[in-house]
Amino acid sequence: MRLITLLSLGSLGLKQALAFGDPQVVYFPTTDQLSAREYSYLPSHHSQQAAFDYPSSDKAEDGFILAAAHHRYTAPLLLSSKEDQAIHRAARTFVEDVFKVTGYRPDIYNDTLPSNVERAIIVGSLKSPIIVRELRAQEGVRAELDGKWESYDIRCLSSPLRGLEESLVLTGSDKRGTIYALYALSAQFGISPFHFFSDVPYPQHSTIAFNKSQVLSHGEPTVKYRGLFINDEHPALWGWAMEHWSKERWEPALVVEFYEKWFEMMLRLKANYFWPAMWASQFYSDGLPPNSSASTPGPNLLLAASFGLVPGTSHHEPMGRNKPEWDASHHGAWDWTENKQEMEEFWRAGAERGAEAGADIVYTMGMRGDGDEPLQGASNALVQNITNVQQEILKDVYKTDDLESKGVGQVWCMYKEVAGYYQNGLEVPDDVTALFADDNYGNIVSVLPPEREEHKAGAGIYYHLDYVGWPRNYKWIHTINLAKSTIAWDQMNIARAFNTTQIWIVNIGTLKPLEQPTEWFLDLAWDSERWPRGSWREWREEWAKREFGVGEEVGREVGDIMGRYELLASRRKAELVDAETWSIINYNEAEIVLAEWTNLTERATKVYDHLPEERRAAFFELVLMLCAAQANLNKLHIAVARSRLYAYQARTAANVFAQEAIDAFHQDANITETFHALLDRKWDHMWDQSHINYYEALEPVRDSLPPIHFVNPNQPVFPGIPLRPQDYPGQVAHMRVTVENSFGAWPGNTFLNCPKMIHCADPTLKTLDPWGEGKRWVDIGAGGPRDVEWTAEGSDEWVIVHPKRGKTKRDGSADERVWISIDWDNVPRSLEGKAVRLESRVEIKGSDYTNVTVTIPIFIPSDIPSSFSGHIEGDGYVVIEAPHFSRNSSSSGYAFEVLEGYGRTLGGMEVFPATTQNFSLGKGPKLEYDFWTHEGGVKDEQDVEITVQLGPTLNFLQGRELAFGVQLDDLPPREIHPIPTKHLGESDQSKVGSVPADWMESARLAKQNEGLGILLQSLSEPVKNAASAEAQDVLHPTPKMLWDELYTLYSHTTSNRISQLYATLWSTRIPPGADPLPYLGAQRATMAQLRQSQKVEDQQVAYAMLHALSDEEYRPIKQILWAKTTTENTQRRLA
Repeated sequence: MRLITLLSLGSLGLKQALAFGDPQVVYFPTTDQLSAREYSYLPSHHSQQAAFDYPSSDKAEDGFILAAAHHRYTAPLLLSSKEDQAIHRAARTFVEDVFKVTGYRPDIYNDTLPSNVERAIIVGSLKSPIIVRELRAQEGVRAELDGKWESYDIRCLSSPLRGLEESLVLTGSDKRGTIYALYALSAQFGISPFHFFSDVPYPQHSTIAFNKSQVLSHGEPTVKYRGLFINDEHPALWGWAMEHWSKERWEPALVVEFYEKWFEMMLRLKANYFWPAMWASQFYSDGLPPNSSASTPGPNLLLAASFGLVPGTSHHEPMGRNKPEWDASHHGAWDWTENKQEMEEFWRAGAERGAEAGADIVYTMGMRGDGDEPLQGASNALVQNITNVQQEILKDVYKTDDLESKGVGQVWCMYKEVAGYYQNGLEVPDDVTALFADDNYGNIVSVLPPEREEHKAGAGIYYHLDYVGWPRNYKWIHTINLAKSTIAWDQMNIARAFNTTQIWIVNIGTLKPLEQPTEWFLDLAWDSERWPRGSWREWREEWAKREFGVGEEVGREVGDIMGRYELLASRRKAELVDAETWSIINYNEAEIVLAEWTNLTERATKVYDHLPEERRAAFFELVLMLCAAQANLNKLHIAVARSRLYAYQARTAANVFAQEAIDAFHQDANITETFHALLDRKWDHMWDQSHINYYEALEPVRDSLPPIHFVNPNQPVFPGIPLRPQDYPGQVAHMRVTVENSFGAWPGNTFLNCPKMIHCADPTLKTLDPWGEGKRWVDIGAGGPRDVEWTAEGSDEWVIVHPKRGKTKRDGSADERVWISIDWDNVPRSLEGKAVRLESRVEIKGSDYTNVTVTIPIFIPSDIPSSFSGHIEGDGYVVIEAPHFSRNSSSSGYAFEVLEGYGRTLGGMEVFPATTQNFSLGKGPKLEYDFWTHEGGVKDEQDVEITVQLGPTLNFLQGRELAFGVQLDDLPPREIHPIPTKHLGESDQSKVGSVPADWMESARLAKQNEGLGILLQSLSEPVKNAASAEAQDVLHPTPKMLWDELYTLYSHTTSNRISQLYATLWSTRIPPGADPLPYLGAQRATMAQLRQSQKVEDQQVAYAMLHALSDEEYRPIKQILWAKTTTENTQRRLA
């Protein structure tokens, strides 16, 4: 919270740096903008004063000059020699900041100033004797700061001390409050916290001035301990540090040279707590001579104390000791029941080491099994006993029963299976913070239960931007959506709303390339009120202006690029993207995905090309590299998918896309090398993380190209049996015809378009109607060693075919996509105003005597009243973006609000405020969506599926289930509890912890689908309908109110129906309201495999069952084979 509302700079009109999240109180006047008073006390001014021409209409207010390069002037700093060493270190860093910005370095004085100094910067905490004297006349400032945690005040004072005319006074409530005041002032210069780690250059200014009419202050932060966890540091961070600081193989890589840079970055980000690297590092002892005592503080620990930071250890490393210390010293089994005495001695040495260092430490309590695995034989009683023993050790070492008074914190992490213990009544001591965790994929498992809100040490959250484990690692690249996903605004808002704010610590892996979401997390932890709902757009723009030195227009463009990047990248973790992720037959999904990434990369490249040279490295690392790498990765996997499918379809283009996949694989390596080669190879090895062709949850030891398929380009298609009665025996084909929504190929005898591989019917497209996508595609491609000329002609003049002719090349490089659409104004209508169904055809003929007739079903619905406003059925379903509601009704001060950018497309809806309030069905806030279903379309079905798509979430309040209601028209409302209460089994809990039974899938897909069937007996004239979503438990984030059919990521976009993933009405049709597969008999039921995979091999097995079907049995499922079943997989997988 803020102590003082600051004035704006008004008409100063001076060039300003970016004060990220704070009002701008520092400005940078040129010589002719200095006021006479400012100018008068600068050295060497007398010879110039007569020529000085003051602006008549825009004279600047007086400012306190910190530095003026043209006059070789800097205001000195004054501190008390009795201040903590961390304040003195921060002051030295501030002096260096002024030097790097202006070229002149201020002097630092302890206790007294030289007699000739009239103006100075005074720095101190409330304990400083200088500050005590200085603030005697400023009781308001003292009252605001006294007893506060990490608060500060910066203001100009006149005659604060004897001999001084005026001073700029930086007062902190405590040690770190004073340090943050110094860094807050540096931030006003436009200095990035990532000047080292992201190569953001220092801004250059000749003069720095503080506006004396303003005060910059900040009260207590939202979260008390705001931390970063370096984790999963192999191979990237470790390999980089070894190279950067020329370490030998046997030497520790992450020592003081690294941590000096890291700690400075942390303080600039206003972090105060950290878990050091721990895979192979021994933070507390690395750098000590061999055979040093285990209780001797190592140089890293002493360095942390000198910075004023609070070290800890990871969630599974108790008592200030890294697990590699245990392994290196051969202490025996990590087993409390078998090795209790050895463990107690090990932990006691950790406590003694922390006490001797004099550092503020938060000790991790409790115990997990060896290697961050569940503890064998664990029970609530056992782990509570372990924690009690640990507490006794701390009290004995620190000679007190009140550890908090000695600056000793304690935290017990409720991670994975430990969360289950807590849910089953685990007792956490009152002076130990209960640290809850997310599910490793960004969804909070638990917050502090309201019935335990009096817990003295409070509660916190352990969060992940990086993760190793099930269902898949994500360590390679930034995949975080600032509105949702791993550091979701909405998730951290939940933590804040339920008083889970003692500690927020985030696993950031190796930091790069996660700098941006790391800062967002810490900004929310520092001052969540400053960044309310929807502020992530503003935040990105301000971030862009600071990092890249750009103005408003380019800042908006970069902010938008990153917002779009987050949306695309968070749809699926990059490590989970593969050849089966995006559909290459439905709704042009793969093409749209590639176009989005390509467009984003082109936009980023354009910005990069217009930046000054010194800003390009940072932009490449933070923006362009991410866009280019993701675009290329998706290109690679889509090319792999095409090579496989096209080979199965006997298309020579399989070879083209196989080569494209190889090229993309090489390009991935090129992008990595470009990054490593920046700035004389400063970042060599920092992006060594493998990420292509995962087999299991953990990463492969080396990237490899996924399997690709080639065909023999010198071999034509040999059907062998007559394709149709009119075909001749022995016919060969050099041309292939494939159609949208089908894996089949014509002419041909594949499992995918011919029952029993004979009597192959020609293809039928999915029905076209005026409210749907509006067009369908047919691919005409090479299928043999000859070029083939072809034509495509519609049987009716109102069928539009483009292009109508072309020529395939034998190498597959000239395949053509033919688009088929309808001239709706000229379609004959037998009954005016009534629904009509027609069929037309397109004849495709090749010079190799290949002839394929494509059937085009057409549906013309009855007229829609011009007065209707809402969403209209098209292609057999309705799709609605959640924020595109018809009505939004609040209840008792609660309402649905838009979360812009939440999810995968436009945004989501969530109920605010977040409290424990819930409503009975029909009484809560409500969203309503009007939609129109056609006579002869969905309206005529007896059973309709409504799919409500939710962002992943968990029942984070113990004993409470999140719920919402759905109602269609006047039918009874349905109460939905979307989170399974059944948990994964024990074997799975060891991998992922205490999470719901559906967690693996919802985490992998970054969504949850809640489907419910509704009988539409009342759906009759008129065909205007209304669906409503109602909050019952306002804790539930309802990101999407939803419905769709073919379930790729993309469907339609029209003026009346908004596309993608949100709401869908569809019918199974055979028989109405039922799955057709059971009606085919038990033997044929194995065709259900088709609904479980998009792999060609699996579908071959499923389609082999067709051999046993008669033509009469086959006909009813034809549309499913070509449409619904072949695409429903995409819904299941992600789309």
